[in-house]
Amino acid sequence: MMRMAFLSLHSSPVGKAGSKDTGGMSTYLRGLSGALGEMGHEVDLFTRVTGPDEAEVKTLSPGVRLVSVDDGAGPLSKNELYPHLPAMVDAIKKFCRTENISFDLIFSNYWLSGCVGRELSKGWQVPHLVMFHTLGRAKNEACREESEPGLRLAEEEKLACSSDQIIVAAPLEKERIINYYSLRKDNVKVIPCGVDRQLFHPLSRPAAKEETGLTGNKVILAIGRIEPVKGYELLIRAAVLLPAEDKVKVVIVGGDVKSEIQVAHLKELAADLGISNRIIFSGLVEHQKLPLYYNAADVTVIPSYYESFGLVALESLACGTPLVAGSTGIFPELLKPYTKKTAELLTKKKSPGILLENRISSAWAEAIRICYIHHSTPLDSSVINDILATYNWRTAALSFIRLIQELHTK
Repeated sequence: MMRMAFLSLHSSPVGKAGSKDTGGMSTYLRGLSGALGEMGHEVDLFTRVTGPDEAEVKTLSPGVRLVSVDDGAGPLSKNELYPHLPAMVDAIKKFCRTENISFDLIFSNYWLSGCVGRELSKGWQVPHLVMFHTLGRAKNEACREESEPGLRLAEEEKLACSSDQIIVAAPLEKERIINYYSLRKDNVKVIPCGVDRQLFHPLSRPAAKEETGLTGNKVILAIGRIEPVKGYELLIRAAVLLPAEDKVKVVIVGGDVKSEIQVAHLKELAADLGISNRIIFSGLVEHQKLPLYYNAADVTVIPSYYESFGLVALESLACGTPLVAGSTGIFPELLKPYTKKTAELLTKKKSPGILLENRISSAWAEAIRICYIHHSTPLDSSVINDILATYNWRTAALSFIRLIQELHTK
């Protein structure tokens, strides 16, 4: 069995999903580490101290610890962290000396953690694996409102070319990284995400609507951080084209105080279009309560310009709620473009939704309406099971272990 160091320094793995710097990465880390712990491995999830009363070590699940190390810099935003990374390297080394522990590998998540992991791996002489989760260059190219700094882009390129292995969750992201950095195919490994089917599963849609105060409405759900790359303007512009008699409510879950400017922009857009009464910003919702929202929804919409994977899609499908999504992340693996054949399958609840390869609001409105018209009840259970058969955390953990074993034999 192995002991592994997972780094997530800019965002705590137990932070609230949908806040500014916390999203699918936290779910990914909890899911993967939990499955590895169940298999008998030991995982220490390293993050920064974010509060004065925070315990240095906290057990999350069997074999998995959250280790909050203090670099002495106090509360910092993600964009302020880079100059303090050497202090974080020293703080992690000090913790390991005090605990008298060593690791078989380092798994860095996001570029800032990658910079720390790179330095630790030099001293510890262990493999260094990196998962970027998002790429600065991809965000900038996909959405003109994004402006990731040159420092991030340069460090991501260095990490891509120097790490022992890059991990991605979707084939599209593997292709992107290989093309960006001229890597060999075997340098990038696809390990798909999992979804917790015990938490995310179909419930009574009428009951879920009642509990969320959405009875009598067709509910269009969007979940995630509130930032330009998520493309929520497209969803709002599509919503204005839906018939008033459909009684549509667009529910956007996510965002915190750091997202206030972007939320205000979206509210202004909705007001300008005359549909403020159709748009609900629910703010942050506890992870354990998300299934209630998925089950209250008639369709989940993911209008992102760019996603590196897209856990929201798996969670929605696990609850039996169909998707409308763009051609990014894992969505082309789950959905097919709208054709007569997919339309027929939709009417029989045999299709998980619609993939769109454009950003034309009328096309998105049509796809959204087709889904909520034909899916007044959840997807057929056989469809859910077939699609999600390979998307579980144990499968991801087994793939991760096989990769480590391959690296140790090289």
